[in-house]
Amino acid sequence: MTEPSPYTQADRDRWRQLILAKGKEVADKLERVLNNKNVSLEEISLFKDDEPAETKEKRLRRFLDHLMARLRKVEDPRFGYDTERGAFLSVPELDEMPWIDVEP
Repeated sequence: MTEPSPYTQADRDRWRQLILAKGKEVADKLERVLNNKNVSLEEISLFKDDEPAETKEKRLRRFLDHLMARLRKVEDPRFGYDTERGAFLSVPELDEMPWIDVEP
C-alpha cells in the first residue's frame, strides 16, 4: 500500500456510527437468543463463512467481536484497503458495509 487513504474524517465518523448501529442490532438479536426466542440470522452478513455446527449465540458473539475490532480500526490509515485489489474500497462500498473484513 503506497497510496494515502482517500477517506475523510466525516467518512470515518459515519462508518463508526454504522458499525455501532450494526452492533446494537446484533446485540439485540443476541439478547433475544439468550431469552430463548426464535431469531433469524439470514439478514446478518458475516465477514467469514460460518463455522460448522455453530450455534446462533456463538455466531452472534463472533460477529459482535468482529464489529468491535473493526470499530477500533476505523482511524487506522489502512482501514478499507483491500490487498486483493491493491486499492482502497470505494466510499459507497464502505457505506454499505464498513465492517467488511479487509485491511487492517
